[in-house]
Amino acid sequence: MSLTYDYLKSKIVNINGTNRWLGKDVLEIGEQLINLVNGGVNNFPPTQILTGLTEPVLDPIKNIAEQLLTLPDVSVASALLTLETCYGVNKAFNTKLRKNQDLISFGNSLLNSIPSSDDQYYYTMGVEAWNETLNVPLLNSELNNLQSKIGSIQSNVQTKINEFENKFGLDYLQSTIQSLEALGESATETMKNQLYRLKAFVKKLTGTNSNTNQQSLNAIQINYNPLVISPITPVRIPNLIDVVGVIHQLAGWFLSIFSISGGALTALAHTVTSVVCKAIGSVGANASRYLAAGVLKSLPQLVPKVGSATGTLFGGVWAFLMAYAPYIALVAGLILIAIKWSKKTKLGEFIYLIGTKSQGDPDLGFARVAQMNEAQIRAYIIDFANRMINESRKTYQNFYGFILNNSQEITLCLDFNNLTLPQTINDETTKTSLWESFKPFLDEFSED
Repeated sequence: MSLTYDYLKSKIVNINGTNRWLGKDVLEIGEQLINLVNGGVNNFPPTQILTGLTEPVLDPIKNIAEQLLTLPDVSVASALLTLETCYGVNKAFNTKLRKNQDLISFGNSLLNSIPSSDDQYYYTMGVEAWNETLNVPLLNSELNNLQSKIGSIQSNVQTKINEFENKFGLDYLQSTIQSLEALGESATETMKNQLYRLKAFVKKLTGTNSNTNQQSLNAIQINYNPLVISPITPVRIPNLIDVVGVIHQLAGWFLSIFSISGGALTALAHTVTSVVCKAIGSVGANASRYLAAGVLKSLPQLVPKVGSATGTLFGGVWAFLMAYAPYIALVAGLILIAIKWSKKTKLGEFIYLIGTKSQGDPDLGFARVAQMNEAQIRAYIIDFANRMINESRKTYQNFYGFILNNSQEITLCLDFNNLTLPQTINDETTKTSLWESFKPFLDEFSED
């Protein structure tokens, strides 16, 4: 993990067995997200459902989910960036600097004002992910099927929101006020100031309009069913709006498989977009968090009334996003894998599998592939390894996979000792040493 992500992990503070972002009471972090932070994406039920899909038409999403398991750094980064983003959206929602400003308009203005040298690259990758790697127009025909397999998450989400309200809602704040008032004259000046802030805070929360703004809801609702992005590169050069737009649409489609819709879908899609933009280094991350905050500003009925006992931090947006946070992190991870795979690969066409036993020559497997992108090649080598194990009915002491290009350079080396979680061997010396030790057997194999 990079130093940046180590820094983010240090912001998770465990107080009396409960994990909190920056150690603040209302910024409580759920166990599922902590599990993802610790690399446990394989234990997250939706991941298990996606990797267990059997219909051939669903292979693209199944392959993406399987690769997320083999690249734990991606899921860990997604979880940590989800935490940072949820805090950022909550902060944007609470901003005093733009208190009287339309946050959606401000977010859009950021998209128009910030140049980026990587816009064309990421736009092309996003479009390719939509149309080719995932083929969302085809997958979309199976949306109802996917939704039925995963089931509605809304009951679980609402339970988590209710838990936040029970812990940090008006009753919690009123109880804190009573405790401070009980101190009477013995209260310090600091405590008296806190009491003043809390009373003002509670008054503000109880006066918040919670009626559904149907006009706003209709204005921001997006129907993803007919969405098709043209694979043809537009005449003009893509800009940041295009990059954020294609990631936002990928986010919206993935979120829709969890039966999320309406204003919640739009706010969450902007949040996922911010996470993905942060991960790839796009400056669209900041704009997206303001767009998410702006949507939630226009839909106060989605935001629970919760706050810090100091009277200085409204945590309603955090509570809303935390209820969905594991799904935000999962979707962000899936999109990052899809974008990574969308670039036409230079991995090469030659695949070798080598299984060693305690005695005798190793077992060898060879295949040559063509016209495959990285996603397809990675999926193929895993399938090839499983077939070799099943057909040989042997338990290997060591089991490795190699991919070579036309120049006979090793572009990928995998340790298949755990077939459900193959490990990439990145050390060049180790890769070369392994290859050279097996090469005499491979030469004989190729001569046969």
